[in-house]
Amino acid sequence: MRQICDDWAAICWYSAGPVITVSGRISAGDYVDILGNQVHAMVHMFPNNDAVSEDGSSPVHTTRIVDSWFADHEDALQHLPRPAQSPDILKPLWSVLESGVRSRFPPPPSLKQLKDVLNEVLCNIALETVHNLYQSMPRRIQAVLQANGDPTPY
Repeated sequence: MRQICDDWAAICWYSAGPVITVSGRISAGDYVDILGNQVHAMVHMFPNNDAVSEDGSSPVHTTRIVDSWFADHEDALQHLPRPAQSPDILKPLWSVLESGVRSRFPPPPSLKQLKDVLNEVLCNIALETVHNLYQSMPRRIQAVLQANGDPTPY
């Protein structure tokens, strides 16, 4: 199975960033390589060994090889599969990132410069914004439960 994937971002109570950008279609094997070479390397951002990787229910994220990778690395990185319609803590950040990129003039002329701008914008998001996102999760999860898994305004 292959899927078009583009960006992942890291966030923790203490900071936001970096963005991992992937262009083109990726397989489950490609995703495992990304987990091992890029995502796992970011675990040091989490000072209490409480890193959690959250991903959606796309076919690439739900294969046996991906499940096996997370099982092999559960001591360093918890895996939180996100069912359809569940709240995504990073989703509100994408609009902040988009605004930050769109405010640039001239716009980044290449994908590499776009990635640099995305990382700069993400790393400069106020910690208050990050904290507000974390603190909003119980309310957002409750909305999903009340909607019986149907879409919510969050």
